Amino acid sequence: MSSEEQLRLVAERFAKALDTADWSTAAALLHPECRYDCRGSSVIGPALLDGYRTIDEWVKATFDAVRYESRVEVEPNQARIHFRDLIDHGPHHLDFRCQQLIRIDNQNRITNIQHIDLPGEPEKAKAFNQACQVHPP
Repeated sequence: MSSEEQLRLVAERFAKALDTADWSTAAALLHPECRYDCRGSSVIGPALLDGYRTIDEWVKATFDAVRYESRVEVEPNQARIHFRDLIDHGPHHLDFRCQQLIRIDNQNRITNIQHIDLPGEPEKAKAFNQACQVHPP
């Protein structure tokens, strides 16, 4: 299997694990020193899954319906995961999108994750939360 195919496989497995809250699979794909960069802060190691889990549990407990979707593009030396969160709460609907770039080592473990906010998406999520009168953790 080529390195590009390996990268795609790891990225697709990771995205699916996040979409389905399969935390054990997600953890198994991470290098113990994996670095997650998001909005000016970094988390290193397995604790980075706590952030994903906390938000997922809050969303599922707070809103009427949630559906996660993802797709993967392989780029030189990294994969780009396109995430889409579809969330409903009463009359309010959110279609939120973001991306994450991941890199893997030669043992096919994720070593770096970089969160990318798309233009206008954080503001859209903030407006949705305000309309629903909720505050994320």
